[in-house]
This record gives sequence, C-alpha cells and structure tokens, in this order.
Amino acid sequence: MLAKINKLKSWQAALIIVLIGIAVFFTGLTNPFQGDDTSQIVNNVSVHSITNIRQFFTGGTFYVGPGLPLSGGNYRPLMTTVFSLLYTLVGPHTLGYHLLQLVLYIGCAILLFLFLKYTFKPLLALVLALIFLVHPVNSQVVFAIPSMQDVLCLFFGLLALWLLVRFKSVKSLLLVALCLLLCLLSKETGILFLAMALAYLFLFNRERLYKFSGIVAVPTVLWLVLKIHASGLSANPRNAPIDSLSLAGRLLNDPAIVLFYITKLLFPWKLASGYYWTYPNFTIRHTLLPLLIDLLVVGLLVGAGFLVRKKVSRSNFITYQFFAIWSCLGILLVLQISPLDMTVSETWLYFPLVGVLGMIGIVLIAYQKYIRPGLFISIAAIIIVGFGIRSAVRGTDYKSAYVLATHDITASADDYTAYNDIAAAYIKQNNFSAALPFAEKSVGIYPTTINYLDEGISLAGINNYSQAMVALKRSLNYFNYSVVYETMAQLTLVYGTPSADQQLLVNSVNNFPKDSVLWMYLAILEDRYYTNSNAQKCITYAAGYGQVPSFVYDNIMRDKPFTIYFNGKTINIP
Repeated sequence: MLAKINKLKSWQAALIIVLIGIAVFFTGLTNPFQGDDTSQIVNNVSVHSITNIRQFFTGGTFYVGPGLPLSGGNYRPLMTTVFSLLYTLVGPHTLGYHLLQLVLYIGCAILLFLFLKYTFKPLLALVLALIFLVHPVNSQVVFAIPSMQDVLCLFFGLLALWLLVRFKSVKSLLLVALCLLLCLLSKETGILFLAMALAYLFLFNRERLYKFSGIVAVPTVLWLVLKIHASGLSANPRNAPIDSLSLAGRLLNDPAIVLFYITKLLFPWKLASGYYWTYPNFTIRHTLLPLLIDLLVVGLLVGAGFLVRKKVSRSNFITYQFFAIWSCLGILLVLQISPLDMTVSETWLYFPLVGVLGMIGIVLIAYQKYIRPGLFISIAAIIIVGFGIRSAVRGTDYKSAYVLATHDITASADDYTAYNDIAAAYIKQNNFSAALPFAEKSVGIYPTTINYLDEGISLAGINNYSQAMVALKRSLNYFNYSVVYETMAQLTLVYGTPSADQQLLVNSVNNFPKDSVLWMYLAILEDRYYTNSNAQKCITYAAGYGQVPSFVYDNIMRDKPFTIYFNGKTINIP
C-alpha cells in the first residue's frame, strides 16, 4: 500500500489538496466585509476604479479622505491592485474576494507539495503540505480579506522557490526574480523568500548564486525605491501597546512571544485575530519560565540536528539546516526588533511553519525504519482531520464582525480592536448606549483614532454632545481621518456656537478640500446663520466633489427654508 501511495502523481496529490482545502474552508466563503475591509475596500474610492492603479504604488493601503493619497506605513500595492480588479469584476460582494483567496491558498499548498517533493517521497511531502493547508494558525490567511497580502506573498514566494529548484537555465532565474518582486509588492516579508532563495543556492547550487544575485538585485532595488518613496523605509505603526516600549522593553517580551508561537503550532485551539499583551518588566512567570521553555525547545531542535547528521545523507542534513534557517528567519522577523502592528499574530506563523514542517520531515526520514507505515498514516490522518475541523469551525467566527470579536476576546483579553468592533456593531444598530462601554473599554486599553471616533459617535447617539466632541477631538491626536471631521461637522447641527462651528468647518475643509460632506455642512451653517451667497458657493463645491442630497442643494440654491432631522431632533434652516 505504501509503495502505491509513494507513486502518487503530482496531479493526484494536487486534487487531494484541492478537495480537502474546499472541504475545510468553504465555511468562510459567504462571510461579509469587516475590520480593515472598510477603509481598504468598502469606503476606499480609489480601489473602486482600476484607473487609479498609480495611487496603489505611491502610497499605503488605507483610505483617509477624498483627494488624498492612500495612507499607512505598510507598502502592499499588489494587494490593493487585486482589490481594485475584484471590485471592478464583482463590486462590493465578498464571495469573489473569498474565492480568490481560497484558490491562492490552495495553490500555495500545491506549490509547497511540489517543492517538498524534491526532498521527500510523495506521501511525506503530501502529509506535510496537508498539515500546512489545514493548520488553524493559517485559517485567518484564508478567512480574513485583509490577509490577501499574506496569501499573495506566500503564493509568489513559494512559486519562486519551486521555479528555482525545478529549472536550471538563466532564463528561469529571470522568472524567479519576477515572482520575488511580486512577492515583495504583496508584503514586505517577501524579503524572507528572497533570503531563502539565496540560502538555497548557497547550500545546494553555488554555481548559480552569483548570476542570481545580479539578476535579483534589480527588482529588489526597484521595490526598495518604490517603498521608500511611498511609505518610508521603516516606521513605528503605533497600532499596539508594544509600539510604545523601547527596544529593550520590546525584547523583554521575546521569551513569551517565542513560547506563544511554539504553543500555537502544537495546540492551535484558542484563536484570535490579534494579541496585544505586553510584559514591560522582568518577571518569573512571563520572562524566566518562557525563556527556559524556549531554550529547552531550541536544545531539542539542535539535538535533533546532531542525531539527523548521523543517520541521513549529507544532502538531507544540509536540507535540515536549510529548513532550520527558514524557521529561524521567520521567527526572528516577528521578535519586535522593529515594532509591529501587534505583539503576536497567528498569521505571522505561515512562513516559519514551512521551515518547521521541513525539519520534521527530515527527522522522520532519519527514523523511518522505526516508524510503522500504518501508524504514521493513522497519526497523520488524525492531525489533519483535527486541524481541519478546527479551521472549518473558525470560518464560522467570521460570519459577522460582532461574532468574530466576541470569540477573539475569549482568546485575547487585551484585544482593543475586538472591543471596538463590538461597539461598531452596536452603532450600526443605533444601539448607542450598548456601544459606549465597549468603545470606552477599547480606548482604555489602547487609544486610537478609530476607538475614540466610535466613542464620540456613541456619546452623540445618547445626546451627550459636549463629551462626544471631546472624544472626536482626541481622535484627531492620533490620525487625520476625514470621517472624524465629517462626524464633528454633523454635530454642528445640534451643538456649539455659530462662530466656533464655522471655524471648525473651515478648518475641516482646509484639511480635506475635496470632501463633499464637509462642504455641505459648511453650506448649511452659512445658510442657517450667515449669508445665502456664501452657502451657495459652499454647496456648489460640495456638489462638484460628490453627491449631495437634492433637497439640500435645491433649497440653498433657491434660498428657501428646509428641514433636517438628526438624532430625533428637527433642525429648521431658515
């Protein structure tokens, strides 16, 4: 039986991967937009037309206001381009996004199988690829649309490595370099795949190393120039409590960070979208004990390397070293040497997981004569089924932002974004009193533009306008976001003095001169308290930059009174 399985053809293995991938991840195909989807896709007017493709390569990924470049410290132009192409084809419907993400991810598992098959027999290569496919730590890469960056990076990175192994010509190196460029344009961590390509040639085929180094230097420099121009070489994202710590303070968390990843690799049952804990002081529980466990695991891996060296060929031992380098580079990148978006993230394991699986594969080869084939297949099946079920269940968590957030909090109590997502869900239902405590909880953990914004909206919803304006102004201390100004502009209907509100709105349009909403509220204020001629000028600007309610536009242009309803109040515009 084992002999027959090891004669498995690549297309047969690919079919198995496809069927299992669909069976596990179909639970997430109809999930809605949520989280960063709002500012990256739904409200990102730049993405709504592929003619804006130049903007995708000259800025970040987040929409902050009309007429302004895309913002954010991350450089992911290929992801934004894919979002734009999908929006052109399917509009604001998530099925197309989820399908593409699933197809790419299944493609990653197939490429991994093809890559591993150069070292392992088909059965072992398939088992390792299937574990990678269904491992719950990778589930967010499939289910969360903002993780399109990860699956694109992984796909083109693995494609580059497979091409490097499969073909030997100089022309093939050009194709490898192109794939690595696409990998880098998907996510900055694509630099790891470049490093592994160089490591592979150094260890296995040094004759091609110098040619490849010269060829790949051109796209690497091109990417670096584009990134520096768009978002700078590096920046503190200021998205997590750990970003506020010094380098020494961040490194003090490394033992707990490494232990987190070890634990999630072995026992990935409690899952969350992000983790924001910090341990800024040395303690036995959070520093010393994790450090001792980490050293024990590292010692076991090093010891396994020495044992492998005695039992396998030199080529296999070098392969063990190759995958050990792969694992170490993947972990090194997430040790907060440079501050990251959160303390730890399950999605950051997709790269080092490949290295760990490769090391396990070599160990299994070393001790294959002690392993009964039937037992191996049984254990592998149990692991794949168990991981697959957990990943499938995780897909149901994404059926709404509220459901996802409530599940995330059980695994990550310090996830301020989850609390704010619950607040946002209640705001959509106009249940502002229920939203407020969750927004305040989020702000209490880590204040940002978004949670202060939702706190302000919640306070306004319960008619506490003065505190709402305070929260909104605090929101602007973190980021200049057009929605905050639009919310404050709306509050001028029911709060403030004419002169103060006028100054607020004038400052707002100066910050966002192409925001039709801000111009409309300035027009309403001018018509309400000052002169209709100024109001007409403002409403003309508003109509030129976007859609304006026809009754507002027509009545201002005709100098006629009209009525606006806000938060249960009637506002008469004379």
